[in-house]
Amino acid sequence: MRTLLISLVLSGAALAQAPITVAVVKGDVSAPDPSSAVWAGVAPSTISLMGQPMITPRPEKTITAELKVQAVHDGKNIAFRLSWKDDGVDEAGPLGTYSDAAAIQFPVKVSEFPPPVMMGAKDTPVHIFHWRAQYQRDAERGKPTMKDLYPNLNVDMYPMEFADMGTLSKKSEAEREQYSPGRVSGNPQAYSKTGVDEIIAEGFSTSSVQAGHGGKGKASWKNGEWALVITRPLASEGGSVLTPGGNGFVAFAVWQGGAGEVGSRKCVTMMWTPLALGK
Repeated sequence: MRTLLISLVLSGAALAQAPITVAVVKGDVSAPDPSSAVWAGVAPSTISLMGQPMITPRPEKTITAELKVQAVHDGKNIAFRLSWKDDGVDEAGPLGTYSDAAAIQFPVKVSEFPPPVMMGAKDTPVHIFHWRAQYQRDAERGKPTMKDLYPNLNVDMYPMEFADMGTLSKKSEAEREQYSPGRVSGNPQAYSKTGVDEIIAEGFSTSSVQAGHGGKGKASWKNGEWALVITRPLASEGGSVLTPGGNGFVAFAVWQGGAGEVGSRKCVTMMWTPLALGK
């Protein structure tokens, strides 16, 4: 039975979740706001999750068993509000600490049958919007310095930073970046984020962060629960496309950093959830 279930999930044929109805609203929903009045009139769908079972390292148990999802669109943009239980706020920091996070995934190619829900497959890519509490902290309060993370840290000298410059001139940011290999190589993870990463994947271990397609995210935590809104254009050039009055598919993932979830240690939907967009 387990083999059959995995086969159905990987083939994209398992679509047992009830559809999420995406209501049409007036106004602009491109700015993410978990407390917006627009959500008061939208009934949430309950989405089941389980500890990711396919790829090691796997979580030892299911930390986040369900997700409440609401969705609206304004004809140009679509917004999803996700809420889930979490005992505290985790924003990553020193080594061995991880960030709370959540992701929404869409098929890139329009088809009656979506690609495998586990990150798509070759030639059938998926488009992922990945929010982290860590990114939101960086955007709102600034990215912490090494001294912030390790108050007792003592470094004699960083490249291009001298207590007494002497006859040396102050170096430009471009010159300083020569000593930041991640930035020099163009690694998008080396820079501060504004809320979400946009990722294209074609199977396990193929995730590639893309230049932004307009995705935004903002979350608030209160009384043991996260409320996160991710917004995106309905049509993303080079990414996924949703159409008013049409149908689509979506999948979800949640990481609880305080429980040691990071990378493949996460809770996920094991099947696509159909979307029905109002016109």
